[in-house]
Amino acid sequence: MTSSDDRTPEQFERASIQELAAGRLPLRAQRRLATMRADQAFTSNLTVAEHHAIRSVGFSPVGQVLGSSVYQTGYFGQWDCGYRDSPVEAGSIRQAFYEARVRAVERMRQECAGLGGDGVIAVRLTTGSFGDGSERSEDVLEFRAIGTAVRADGGVRPPQPFLSDLTGQDFAKLMSSGWVPCGLVLGLGVVIRHDDYRTQAQARSWRNVEMDGYTSLVHAARRLARDRLRADCVGLGGGGVVVRTMNLRVDELRCVRGRNEQRDHLVEALAIGTAITPFRHAGGNVPHPPLPIMRLD
Repeated sequence: MTSSDDRTPEQFERASIQELAAGRLPLRAQRRLATMRADQAFTSNLTVAEHHAIRSVGFSPVGQVLGSSVYQTGYFGQWDCGYRDSPVEAGSIRQAFYEARVRAVERMRQECAGLGGDGVIAVRLTTGSFGDGSERSEDVLEFRAIGTAVRADGGVRPPQPFLSDLTGQDFAKLMSSGWVPCGLVLGLGVVIRHDDYRTQAQARSWRNVEMDGYTSLVHAARRLARDRLRADCVGLGGGGVVVRTMNLRVDELRCVRGRNEQRDHLVEALAIGTAITPFRHAGGNVPHPPLPIMRLD
């Protein structure tokens, strides 16, 4: 096979796309990981306190890892508002948002495995626009996952790297208390509702009133997110979830079925956390690290 240095930029790009299609990392990411392994110097997004905390429970950072995925998210398919006066799930949009995040997370996990890590902590998921600011480019989004790969000091290795959005201190407290992370869990609900005559009348009211149509819209989105977060936890064998992120995003859109200025509201509810489960030591109790004491006399 021809080395990547002998390829033209176009050949290199096509080869990277083929790697992605095969479920592997793009070539530039593979190069970066090879350099990090050769240097044997770690990078991280941990604070000094987080670094010391994970060291205290037998883990060491091996490198900062990231994954990303760029998606076109403007296609509704059959999952539009349907002129309904009640919330309905926007299935096509929800699937795109979910798949994009999962791909970013899995690429981050691949980078961790490429560095010889046992897991990733302090994971953060972000979303940003990708384009020139035009109306069409507003539907193109980049989904990113970033964290710090860590490796246990002992000889036991998990079958695949675990993922956690806990900070270094919280991860250390979790381990010291007899719990371990099962993995990152994500609950997502994307719901749409047509702005009918009732919501329009309530918005123009001369007095303060509850807009019950919008209330039911956000309730439906949050319920779907919570239910899917719980299902994700059960699928990983977790005993519970430590939730760190609960976001709600509201977009006002032009109704795809309307021939005038009719509008819809789209709500995205996102819940992210770490599924955890208890573990037992042979001695029955979780060992506590020694408490350092310094004499002041």
